[in-house]
Amino acid sequence: MEKVMLTLWKPQQPSAEQWRADLLGLRDGLTAAGAKSIRVMLVDDAVAAAAAQRITNSAVPLDGLLSVWLDSASQWPAIKALVAPLSSRLEAYLVVESEPYPEEREARAAHFRVPLGQRTPGMNQVALLHKPHRLSYEQWHDTWRNGHGPNAYPLQSIFGYRQNTVVRALSFGAPLLHGIVEENFPPEAVGNPQGFYAALGDPDTCAQRQQAMYESTSRFIDFDKIDCIQTSEYQLSA
Repeated sequence: MEKVMLTLWKPQQPSAEQWRADLLGLRDGLTAAGAKSIRVMLVDDAVAAAAAQRITNSAVPLDGLLSVWLDSASQWPAIKALVAPLSSRLEAYLVVESEPYPEEREARAAHFRVPLGQRTPGMNQVALLHKPHRLSYEQWHDTWRNGHGPNAYPLQSIFGYRQNTVVRALSFGAPLLHGIVEENFPPEAVGNPQGFYAALGDPDTCAQRQQAMYESTSRFIDFDKIDCIQTSEYQLSA
């Protein structure tokens, strides 16, 4: 099995609501094309309150993502044929997914499970990572996965954490990416730093965790290159 992630841009038409409905309506077609564990992530009104948490450096930031598991990434053209007519632009990447710290994830996620096809509570924060020039690839990968990774759950309120190492681009001319992070945050984290850092009603702890997170992430991220975008998540198939 291989995981493919598509970055998506919304056309001028239809509306954001109709675009969401159109993409969610692809479930049966994607399944027939071989997709498993289908997840759609979209920028919409439900995450508008998180605008201050957004970091963008791309000239035209993405509007959504689609992730699918396939028996082989060679099946991805069939996925593209379904999604491309609904997007003004798409890029595809083959990734290796890691879901570390299963004990923490399972304990927290139990409070936020919903039936397939329904919106996951809170928000899915997606970060598009580029290796800084100051680090070798091995240094960057180790710092991200093993140096920073253990800080994810202790310093934040996340209940889902997926580290996707980009193996290669599947679409011609796709911008270079080295990693894609998906983090599920609870509703109280949307537009609320204290909720984001699991420190509701405790501004001092919030500030301490925010500083610790900055120090950890700045070791492997150049903040003038990253895109960090809050989305609504829909898990369409397991």
